[in-house]
Amino acid sequence: MDALDILYTPLDTPEVPDVDVTRLLEWVATHTTSQKIPGRLDASKDPAVANSYPWNIIYPRNNTAWLCNFDKEFPQLAEYFYKAFDMDESDLFSVVMLPVKTEFSGLGFWHSDPDKFGLRIYLENQEPDEFLKIRPTVFPYTARPLFGLDPTFKDTPLQDSTYSATLRKRKQTFYINNTRAVHAVQAFRPGTIRIAVIIASINPNLKQKFNDLIVRSAEKYKDLAILWEPQK
Repeated sequence: MDALDILYTPLDTPEVPDVDVTRLLEWVATHTTSQKIPGRLDASKDPAVANSYPWNIIYPRNNTAWLCNFDKEFPQLAEYFYKAFDMDESDLFSVVMLPVKTEFSGLGFWHSDPDKFGLRIYLENQEPDEFLKIRPTVFPYTARPLFGLDPTFKDTPLQDSTYSATLRKRKQTFYINNTRAVHAVQAFRPGTIRIAVIIASINPNLKQKFNDLIVRSAEKYKDLAILWEPQK
């Protein structure tokens, strides 16, 4: 098995440390509107998905540099973001934090993220059941297609099946496949707290290490892992 064969799995990593969620969200509120990331494609500004964009996005780290004093304000988290995945700090290219807006409910827009390895963390998720919908691609791609924001995905056809990911616990690491699937946030109740984190590295030498982690985790958590299969 290869990571490309796995659409979702919890990851077998050290436990996510406790975090003062109130203080973390205060940090987000302080910096999210003023933060500017050069070259970032902001889907929230696209009229096609503006009403289904669920996050107050912020970058604690970008281009291998910590931003807005995140590593000083939350040193335990900053260290966990790379040590949990057996990386050196220099391997950690960016950290994207995605608190769901308090007023959001329903299904977010379908998309695939551009990061290479699909490593994720939930620092908190008060809706751990069916928190994420996943649709596999028809073809077993080996490189990420240009999915775009076309809701019909006519250039990258999707299977008819839709899967629901489930967390082991409210705080955990997990993997999401950005090559053979698209996904969308599912929220049932406005006001619940959900803080996801994208962990991104651009070091190609880590590919085998991450692949081994993902495969081992899918075998360990086989009852929760979702695999890519040909459309029936």
